Amino acid sequence: MSILNVKKNVIAFVVGMLVSSSSFAAVSKEVNELLTKKLDDLKVSAQSIEESPIKGLYEVLSEGAIYYLSEDGQFLISGNIYDTNNGMKNITSTKVAEVRKANSAEHFAKIKSFEKDMIIYKADNEKYVITAFTDITCAYCKKLHAEMADYNKLGITIRYLAFPRGGEKSNAYRNMVSVWCSDDPKSAMDDAKRGRGIKTMTCDNNVLEQYKLGIALGITGTPTMFLEDGTAMPGYLPADRLIQVLEEKI
Repeated sequence: MSILNVKKNVIAFVVGMLVSSSSFAAVSKEVNELLTKKLDDLKVSAQSIEESPIKGLYEVLSEGAIYYLSEDGQFLISGNIYDTNNGMKNITSTKVAEVRKANSAEHFAKIKSFEKDMIIYKADNEKYVITAFTDITCAYCKKLHAEMADYNKLGITIRYLAFPRGGEKSNAYRNMVSVWCSDDPKSAMDDAKRGRGIKTMTCDNNVLEQYKLGIALGITGTPTMFLEDGTAMPGYLPADRLIQVLEEKI
């Protein structure tokens, strides 16, 4: 079973085992190779493998999430480590936040490389451009889409990128591929968001890459909107509220 299916809310309270980060040694070549092989077997791509604050437990950074593996690779923890000697500081979430902050500008810049693949609902009197990661099965994504005319009327252009929440094995992913591969992606998106049947299509596409970019940007739900300055806005906002937010940022 893939570790991506392991519940993320498991809490690992560790008492009396925390050590100072200044005592961390470099991960040995042997341990790195062993854990890398184990992760490859689990179909997990590791961005880095480092010692954790717990002796014998190694921190694995993968697509913006952190996991912990025992030195022999047998035991895996998906959850948080808390430092009981420092006000229950959540070491795991702190590290995730640091990584995402460091990478956010780089990843946001990558959105531009997907512009030719976006499904765009352009405002005639365009004042603002919003990039929205969407899932055709998401209730609030459907609500946002149903109010597209309201956004466009206020000068807000909406550009869609795909974020099928269930990943590439989900029906949403397959249907979103069909939308992006359609002869008329906007019409296919309209139909999909309205619950109408769409023709199954396949083609060379980067829907999966769009989804992975969303993960790298820290997206956990849809819709997630990005303003032109890179500000992330998770969730749905009606047009009249969104325009207020945009105007306040000027």
